[in-house]
Parts: sequence; structure tokens; C-alpha cells
Amino acid sequence: MKVLVGMSGGVDSTIAAYILKKQGHEVVGVNFNFIESNFETNNELVEIADKLGIKVISRDFHHEFFERVIIPFVRDYENGITPNPCALCNTTMKFDALIRVMKEGNADMVATGHYANVVRIDNGSKTRYCIKKSANSQKDQSYMLYRLSQEELSHIMFPLADMDKNDVRKIAAELGLKVAEKKDSQDVCFIEHSKKKYSEYIKEFELGKDYRERIVKGELSLDKIEEFPFFRKGEFVDEDGKVLAYHDGIINYTIGQRKGLNIAFGERKFVKAINVDKNQVVLSSNDGLMSRNFKIYDIIFSGKSIDALGDMCSYITKLRYRHEGTLCDIDFSKFDYNDQIINGANDKNFASCHLSEPVRAITNGQAAVFYDEQDRIIFGGRIICD
Repeated sequence: MKVLVGMSGGVDSTIAAYILKKQGHEVVGVNFNFIESNFETNNELVEIADKLGIKVISRDFHHEFFERVIIPFVRDYENGITPNPCALCNTTMKFDALIRVMKEGNADMVATGHYANVVRIDNGSKTRYCIKKSANSQKDQSYMLYRLSQEELSHIMFPLADMDKNDVRKIAAELGLKVAEKKDSQDVCFIEHSKKKYSEYIKEFELGKDYRERIVKGELSLDKIEEFPFFRKGEFVDEDGKVLAYHDGIINYTIGQRKGLNIAFGERKFVKAINVDKNQVVLSSNDGLMSRNFKIYDIIFSGKSIDALGDMCSYITKLRYRHEGTLCDIDFSKFDYNDQIINGANDKNFASCHLSEPVRAITNGQAAVFYDEQDRIIFGGRIICD
């Protein structure tokens, strides 16, 4: 079988390619350029390709990445929403690009170094595919893969599915690969590459990388900057609307945040909500962050289709990457059952969710991913807080 492997120059994708070749597959690596002028890993990949005895090709998708991932990321923050760019990238860019290159090169399957499983569910004449958690709970990446389509899932292999990361590094060391000790990426790739904070990245996105220099020269006034509502100073308020202090622009804050408020309140305060219309950041105690109710929109159906779920169902839901999961009742009774919704294309419809116990800092824009008792993803969507 001919398998196209997405290779970043990291240890996971390298060993994924090695395992597939060892299994007897014809392996071709592909390195995507998603960030302009970012080909830093090419020398590493040449060495890796030589060691593994495979061919590695490069493809440039940085224009599409900018449109599909970076712009939505910036717009979400500007609208007081905390985005999940990695989950968006996986379906709109990474695997979409892999499938396209797979078809161009007449390959059979694609693979990456993710720690997750793809499982096939046969129900009579209907077949569905879904992501299942990795047995390696410390590295499980299923949450970030919930948006993958049935078409994409039917062509994906994850060679590292249930492996331990230490074993992966050990294999790389035994092969004599320098990548064995390479550190894992800890942040959003384009933010990590820029070496800037999210808020600074957004300022440069809107005002230009030379905006500080232009301020000094008098070419860009502070009043001009504050014409952008998300940069404008506003009020910190409590849950009753009482003004407590003043903030530096809503792009600097996310739900649950405590550090970086730069104000001494005499007690611990956390960001509870962001009111874009009033340019207010609502603060509360930690207890004020606990809640049970939220809604989901932009829903992607995976292990089951919408017609198989019915109006009411219950599943374990993860509300962030490191969340262990909480039982949740989901109400689809007001959900519009048309083909556009089933395909996840309409973001104006939503389902209501009620957790069995409160969870801290449920956040607008983040993913809620729903698993069955076999750790398979049934569906997932983006969060709207009540």
C-alpha cells in the first residue's frame, strides 16, 4: 500500500513513517509549508529521509493557511471568543492538504504521528468512521481531531495510536536520529514561530509589524489604534455590573484568566465573561467560574449521524484538551434536521447541553467533544456559554 505521511521534522511523524515502512508499505513523506518562508525543518528532513530510505516532498500552502486558520483565529479573539486553531487546522488544512496530495500522487492512505485511533463502525449497510482515544492517556490527541470528516477518516492511519512517547523516542535513538531528543511543540505553531504573545500578534496583524516605530514617528496615533474596538481600553466589572477598574483591550483576556489583569483587587479575581458590545471584562471569584449549562454549534457528527441520535442523548464530554470528561445530557429537540446541518455546514443552529456536575471556565469558541463508553467520538461542536 502506498502511504503519504505528513512529516514535520519531529520525532512522532518520523517514527510513524518508520513503522509504516517496516510494515512493508511504500512510504512517501510530505512536508507542508503553512507559515510563510518557514522551511526550517528541511535540513532535518533530508537527514531523516536518508536514514529511513524514503522520499520526502514539500508543498506550499501558506496562503490557504492564512485564510483558513490565521484569519479566523484573529477574528475570534477580536470578538471575545477563544479559538481552537489546532482543531480547525487539522480538518481545514492539515488533513485536507494530505488527502489532496494523496490523490495527486495516487497514494492509498495518509498518516501522521498523532496519538489516536481511527475505528470503523458497521451498522448494517451503513459504515461510519470515528476517532477513538489513544490508550496512552497522557498523549491522547483525539480531542483535537474531532472535526475530521467521514471522507478524511476513511483514508487516515495513525501508526503511533496507542504507543508510549518514551518508546517512540527510544526507537528514534536506536536509529541514530537526532530528532529523538527534539522537544515537543507547546504552543500554536504560528504563534510559537512569531515568538510573540497572542495580543501582540493580533496588534501586528492589524497595525503592521512596524506599528511601534510608526507611533514613535507620529505616523500612528494612540487614538487611531483605539478606533479598533478590541484594542480600546474598557471596564473591568463584577457580576452585578459594578465597575472595578479598567482593562487594556479585550484581546488581552480569556475566560478563567487570573494572571495578567495587572490590577490588585485585594482578592483573587478571574475573567468570567467578555462583553464585546459594552467593551467590558466581567470578573468573579473562582466559584463564579463554575457552571453546568452551555450550547454547541458548528456540530460535526462522527460515530453516529444526527438521525441516529434522537432528540435527547447522554455522553461523556471533554471541554478542553486536558479535561478528563464529564457526563452530559444533550438536547437536539430544537436542532434543525436538514442536510446542511448534518454536514456541519450551518453554524446558526445549536444543541443545549447540561453537565452532571459543574465544570470550571467553560469558554466560548472552545470545543466540546462527546465520547461513548468505548472512548469513541460521537460528535463535537463549538461552545456558546449560556
